[in-house]
Amino acid sequence: MLNKKNIILVLFGMAAVILAFFYTSANIYSIHGNKIKRISINGNIFRAEIVSSSEKIQKGLGERKKICQKCAMLFQFPDSKKHPFWMKGMLFPLDIIWILNGKVVHIEKNVSEKLSGVLSPQTEADQVLEINGGLADGMGIKIGDSLVFP
Repeated sequence: MLNKKNIILVLFGMAAVILAFFYTSANIYSIHGNKIKRISINGNIFRAEIVSSSEKIQKGLGERKKICQKCAMLFQFPDSKKHPFWMKGMLFPLDIIWILNGKVVHIEKNVSEKLSGVLSPQTEADQVLEINGGLADGMGIKIGDSLVFP
């Protein structure tokens, strides 16, 4: 027969299992409401905020003071084309990486937050990854590298 102490321990154990299940199976979101997924590029793991709505794509990382060293934003587009990017509202430099079918096709490195123009890639892309400026060189990310979801 179970005494009161054992019943409490069993209930706490069950609660811990239920919480662990929901934690591991639930989608994780940033404080900005964007889904976060782990991505890997050239063996480097990033926690990427995924954005695909036109409103979130236009805002991007604008108005943020910084992102962590292993953080990124991955823009996913419904179609492949030469997606231009700007630095409107940016407060820190970025490396901007255009990707087509999981392969890096164009990189703009150390783009200044003060840039007022538009950056246009030379090739079509269906995704664009933004990381802290200088990381592409520092991590050896180059054209032809694969983006994967480990």
